[in-house]
Order: sequence, then structure tokens, then C-alpha cells
Amino acid sequence: MFSKIKNTSGFTLVEILASVILLTVVISFFLSIFPQMSNMNNRNGENLDSANVAKEVLVLVKENYSIDNSTLNLEGSILNFTIAENNSNSLIVKGTYDTLSNKKFFIELEINKTGAISNSTIDNLYQVKIKVKNSHENTNALATTYGYIR
Repeated sequence: MFSKIKNTSGFTLVEILASVILLTVVISFFLSIFPQMSNMNNRNGENLDSANVAKEVLVLVKENYSIDNSTLNLEGSILNFTIAENNSNSLIVKGTYDTLSNKKFFIELEINKTGAISNSTIDNLYQVKIKVKNSHENTNALATTYGYIR
């Protein structure tokens, strides 16, 4: 009446379903990695940009600041800067910095007006601390750099 089929070549339905499920799990694992990599690249890019801005501001301060008469001429570079505090020990300047790629960073610049190094062979050096933030309200700086000016 019924004869057994002796041909066993090919895949069973269970094997096909198991392979599809396994392939789906592997693909979903790899697809979850790509958004994380993109997010990490964006954060690293912002940190790199802020470090470059901090170095640029330090160079601008070295070129444009005179400790003798406490003048700082950064009109073309830092937009909307204000002198927040000007006491006998330090000068604090806050402002915004626009990059060429239209990113806006908030700068906090502190110039210590008491001589950091006073030596007969070296002129007086004054410490400069620059913090770069992504907003005025943010207390954590994206980048902080230090330097000395004469």
C-alpha cells in the first residue's frame, strides 16, 4: 500500500527554520553595533574639534593679549565675549567661538595675572586656562588646556 521513500537527500523544514533563525540572530547582533560605532565617532569628533578650538584660542591669546594694560583684542575670532571678572589676580573672559564648519563652542578663558614663574633669565610668565564647552549651562568641559603668556 504505502512504500517508504528511501531518498534522504535535501534539507528538512526544521533545518531550514533553524538556519534562518540563527542567521537572523547573527545579523541583528551586527546591526546593533553600527549605530553604537556612529555615536562613538560623533563624540570623538566633537572632542577633537573642542581640543583644536582650545589650542586655537590659546594661540590667539598669546598673540593678542598684553598683561601690562590688560587688553585682549579678539574681536574677529571670539564672538560675543564678555569679561566676567577682572580682579587683581585673574581675568576671566567668557564667549562663543564659531568654527569654519559652523559649530558653536562656548569658551571660558582665565588669565592669572600674578606671575607664575619669575626668574632672572626668564621674563614673567602668566598662566592661561582655557575651557571649551558645548553650552553655557554645561559644567563639564569638552576640552581644557593650559598655557603661559608673557
